[in-house]
Amino acid sequence: MAARCARTFTLLLLFLSVVGFEAAGQCASGASDASAVHALYSQQKWADVVAAAHGMPGRTADANFELGMALAHLQKWGESRAALLAGRRQCPKQARFDTELAGVAFQQKRYADAARWIRKAVRLDPRDEYANEFAGTVYLLMGNLEAALKYWNRIKKPQIEQLQFDVNVKTGRVLLERAFVFSPQAMMRRDQLLDTQARLNAMGVFPAYSIRLDAREGGKFDAQFHGMERNGFGNGWLQSVVSVFSGLPYETVYPSYFNLAGSATNIDSLVRWDGQKRRLWVSMSGPWHSLPQWRWEIAADGRDENWSIRRSFTGSAPELGAFKLKREVASANLTSITSGRMQWSSGAEVSHRTYTHVSSGTTLNGELASPGWEIKHLASVNARLLDVPEHRLTVGGSASSELGRLWQGRSRTFEKAQGGATLHWMPEAEGDKWEIAQRVRGGGIAGSAPFDELWMIGVERDNDLWLRGHIGTRGGKKGSAPMADRYFLSNTDVYRKVWGNGLVSIKAGPLLDIARAAGPTPELAPRKWLIDVGAEVKLSVLGTGVVLTYGRDLRSGSNAFYGSVAQP
Repeated sequence: MAARCARTFTLLLLFLSVVGFEAAGQCASGASDASAVHALYSQQKWADVVAAAHGMPGRTADANFELGMALAHLQKWGESRAALLAGRRQCPKQARFDTELAGVAFQQKRYADAARWIRKAVRLDPRDEYANEFAGTVYLLMGNLEAALKYWNRIKKPQIEQLQFDVNVKTGRVLLERAFVFSPQAMMRRDQLLDTQARLNAMGVFPAYSIRLDAREGGKFDAQFHGMERNGFGNGWLQSVVSVFSGLPYETVYPSYFNLAGSATNIDSLVRWDGQKRRLWVSMSGPWHSLPQWRWEIAADGRDENWSIRRSFTGSAPELGAFKLKREVASANLTSITSGRMQWSSGAEVSHRTYTHVSSGTTLNGELASPGWEIKHLASVNARLLDVPEHRLTVGGSASSELGRLWQGRSRTFEKAQGGATLHWMPEAEGDKWEIAQRVRGGGIAGSAPFDELWMIGVERDNDLWLRGHIGTRGGKKGSAPMADRYFLSNTDVYRKVWGNGLVSIKAGPLLDIARAAGPTPELAPRKWLIDVGAEVKLSVLGTGVVLTYGRDLRSGSNAFYGSVAQP
């Protein structure tokens, strides 16, 4: 028995050694039957290489490589690709095949394919200087500077010679220069680009901008900043009219003023004269001591609203409760743009509310509709949790806390906590034809909070927790969507760019919303899973966005059509 096992083991070793020898032979350089091809290749006789290689009965990996390179020199790209693929199948662990396949695709200006092949080469040899240089160049040509820096930084590139700004930019030069973390005569790092982008975004005056690298002699680059800037009420009378009066169909105007005296100080406001939900809101924000990494904001908000609590915005839905709410709020916040991967803010809010004409029914109790003064501490953090720049994929996370104390009769304290994650993905390597967005949020209130601190889960212009098959108003009065002190909400969107010319763009696609909400009383939220499907259209005109949604509630079968304006 032992002798039989020994013979079996010996045969197995012999088999494995033969297989290994054949595999090594395929990848070995300088095989005897390829010597003629190699000699012609060394003499750069490309046509002769092709003729000799085609005459070989079985080409080695080296012969396939040299054939592919000869065909590339003859600009026979399709045949070159086929020969290199044949060699790669023989030796899949040799990065040279992936590198040259990337080169063939690059010569054909198929940059997405070139990027895919060069990534494979870099994975096989992460320290290959040529492959990392190639990868950075390809992604720069594709307009993906972040991905380019990911590979260039591995080889201590790119070196920036000069930082140049668009001469038409009116933002103060000192403030703008402080926003740029990278500097001339040094290497530009990817984390510096992320920090710079975060500071520019926080300024609120550049709805669109680009940071471009232009090559200079000697392998260095000039970094150029070009931005579409918001100044005053808008750049020109047409943009001003569109921005300020875009809300006229629902009795609202947005008189906002941007970049006051080039300081990135902005004044945003909203005036609504709708008889059921009047509102006046104004906010002022700017950089702290001309430092773009710190930003202050003060705001005031006044509302006069009529509420009618119902279980649906359509069909048979009797009124379960009603009241008039008057609420005044003043707040102040300080935000730190710590880096491109994390920002945090802290602030305080003082508010006062009154409830009149209360018809409580079974939905409202004394604590929910209690008037009085309130003070809150506000805190939030946003983080970039994951990014894959070569696939244009980012995942972010956020958390916020509102610790409040209410005085009316006996004082009481409550805590509002929320958390969420967002995924944003541009599936194609170039352009913005397709876009996928996924957002998941959840929150809960501990303690006894007044009604106006509850979350509305539905479509309403003063609300950002959209469940797009549920409209939050009926007859102009708020109260027809779930009102929650605990909730989960998932929003999935797929957009395709239908048309665009730089000033106007149209995106459209399907949506899926999933939610579950619970209220302090059973009538305020159904405590069931709610699923809405539908479609959304985003129209952007001169920086002002119009959002049109259609949602169908799969539980009730009701259809919801809604339009709103999204200010930039």
